[in-house]
Order: sequence, then structure tokens, then C-alpha cells
Amino acid sequence: MKNVDSLAVPITKPQVETLAFDAQLSTLKSDFIALWQNISEEFAQFGRVYTQEEQRATEAKVEETMIVEKDVDPNSDEAALQLQRMKATVRSMVVRSMAPEHSDETDAILGEFSEAGDEFVRQARVFDPDLGVEDIFQALRNLWIINSMQVGFGLPVRVTPSGLAYSLLYPYTDNYLDNPSITGAKKREYSRRFRGRLAGFANPVTSPLESRTWDLVEMIESEFSRSLYPEAYESLLAIHAGQEKSLRQHAIPDRWVQSDLLDISVEKGGTSVLADAYLVKGTLSTEEAEFSFGYGVFLQFIDDLQDVEEDCRNGHQTLFTLAAAKGDLDMMANRLHRFIDDVLTSSNSCVLSRPGTLTELVRRSCHILILESIAQSPGLYSDSYYRKVERYSPMGFVQIRKLNEKMKARQKKLRKVLSNKRVLTFAAAYV
Repeated sequence: MKNVDSLAVPITKPQVETLAFDAQLSTLKSDFIALWQNISEEFAQFGRVYTQEEQRATEAKVEETMIVEKDVDPNSDEAALQLQRMKATVRSMVVRSMAPEHSDETDAILGEFSEAGDEFVRQARVFDPDLGVEDIFQALRNLWIINSMQVGFGLPVRVTPSGLAYSLLYPYTDNYLDNPSITGAKKREYSRRFRGRLAGFANPVTSPLESRTWDLVEMIESEFSRSLYPEAYESLLAIHAGQEKSLRQHAIPDRWVQSDLLDISVEKGGTSVLADAYLVKGTLSTEEAEFSFGYGVFLQFIDDLQDVEEDCRNGHQTLFTLAAAKGDLDMMANRLHRFIDDVLTSSNSCVLSRPGTLTELVRRSCHILILESIAQSPGLYSDSYYRKVERYSPMGFVQIRKLNEKMKARQKKLRKVLSNKRVLTFAAAYV
């Protein structure tokens, strides 16, 4: 790790600017909490209805992709890259089938995302050869968000130092804070020291985890000066605060009320993508911050919907586990669907570059994630709702479950390979 003694005294900005950021954050939270509370729970169509013939055709194309990938040598250094490309190809196929009128632009954007994903895998493995495949793909999910923000702001789709660092930070920190074998006292101490590092203090490294995460913060500092881009660091502190609050969701399941869970989810989700946006652009207009925050809120809700069964098993509380304890999730899925559409539809056209194409890509991708969640957990929905929603899916729900099982099996095969090998960049091969 490089010497960061220059940060021994934290770089601060005028109190008035801090107050302005906090006021903006408070307003964003209130606005999106109110939006969620007022969204209708009536059913909304997920685009068009697919015939069984059309679903079978898409399934056949996806299956063909999976068959081709079986020929890849799982012991090669290219294994992680091949898995990333396979996922990108499947995603592109399904998204294209949902919005064929945008197919050319969608293909171009997703192609750029796939190339950035390849580069991210290479750089992540060079940064830490011991990263597990699950960690890499956890981080890749955030890269996709960063890439979409780059498209939205009219910037080149690429892996930046800040994009790599921010995407990798939370596999490290989340995995540590979620580890049940680590005491609460140790987690709080690490969280306190990490907060200090985000604020600019050069706390001495006391563990391998701190060495990694301190280095990642330094990568962000190499791209965004603290004095010139103070809001980027305010946003990082904001998501850290949101994550600290979210740890409370892991305990006392019988004491939670909906308003508390909504407050935590909106803050954690919104600040997460707000930080993405600041690390893409440096500074944001009020409208750009609003779009980014809303984007993060609905992605957090999607994550919570996808994790309902696991969260219930682990005693973690979210809006969706609370609803699942009282009955089916039909109305919650409807509310989430409408919430996403409302946020994307209300995006000011002057905020985004190519707003129609980007918002449609994000909309369809989020629809797929909701449909996949329903397909994966049929017991959480009424039979009539499950059958009704399946008609809007480009693939049958049974096939979606089978596809996910195949993806998991592929990742399992790669775990041992990725724990012992490095995926090298062209330059690193000659160092």
C-alpha cells in the first residue's frame, strides 16, 4: 500500500457545503419514501404477452449458448471471462427479445458493457488474485450500474479507477460485516476505522482487509481530488452510513415496522447509486442526483425481492420479508413494477444522453429481474398471479429456474480455478 501520510489531517470542506449535501439527501429520501407509499398496487403489464412458441424459441437460443460454453476449458485462465461473456450474451438475448424496436442500440450498449466486464474481471484479478468468483460477480453487478450511468451522462463506457475501486469495496466490506463468526465489536471497530478512511484520515493498516480497502479508497483519490470533488466523498460516507444502519435489519425481527424498514432501504439503495453517479461524473446537477438516487432505490427493492427466501431463513428483515410473513407478494411485486416505471418515466429528458434507449434498457432489465424473482420463488405468490405474470416473460418460468441452476453449477466449477489462478491483463503478463 502507498504512503498516505498526507491525509493524516482530514481534508474538510466548508460546513455550509456539508449541510447542503445533507439537506439534499434528506429531501431525496423524503421524496422517494412518499413516492413508494403512494404507488398503486394494481397490476401493470410487463410489456407484451409472449406465446408459448416465442418462449420456446428464446429458450432454445439460450440453451444453445449454454451448450457452446460447455466446450470451454474450466481450468484455463480465461474461465472467468468466459462465464462473464456467457452471462452477458444471455442478458442481451433476453433484453432484445423484450424490446426488439431498440435492438440495434441495445446490442451496441450491451456489447460495450460486455467488453467493460471483461476488462473488469482482468483488473480485479490483478488487484487481488485471491478474489472468489462470487465476489467478482457481486462486484460486476455494480459495474453494470456504473456503465449505465456512463451511457446516461454521455461518457465512454469503460472501467475507471474509481469504478473498479467502488465496485470492489463492497464485496470486501459486505462479506466481513455479514460474517456471523465475527463479533459485533470487531465489526463496529472496522466500520469506524473505514469511515475515518473515507473521510480522509490516514489510519494505519491493522489487517489484510484494511490493506485492501484502504488501497481501493486511494484508487478513488487518484482520480477525484478531495478538494475539487468533495461531494464524491460525501456520497461515499452517505452509503457507508446507510450500510451501518442496514445492519440493524439482521436482528430483533419481531420489532420492525414498515416505516423503519422503508427508511433504511431507501437510504441504503439511493445513496449507493448516488455514489456511483458522483464517481462517474464528479459533480451532479439536482436532476442528475434525483435520477441516480431513484435508480438506486428501485435496485435495492429488486435485491430485497430476490432475497426474500434467504432473508427469511437468516432472520433478516426487509419490506418484502415483512409482507411475505403476512401473505403472498402479488401486491408488492405490482408496487415495485409501477415504482420503477414511475421513476424512469419521470426522468427529465435533459438529464440523460439517449434517454429513451437507456431508460428502456434499464426498464426491461429490471422487468426481467422481477420476473426471474417470481419464477424462482413460486410459493411466495398466488397461483393465479404466477400464471398471469408468466405470460409476460420471454422464457417459461420452469426454464428460468433451470437456467439459474446451470449458471450456479458453472460458477461452482470455477471456484477452485479462480482461487488459484490469475486472469492477467496483456500488460501484466510482461511485468
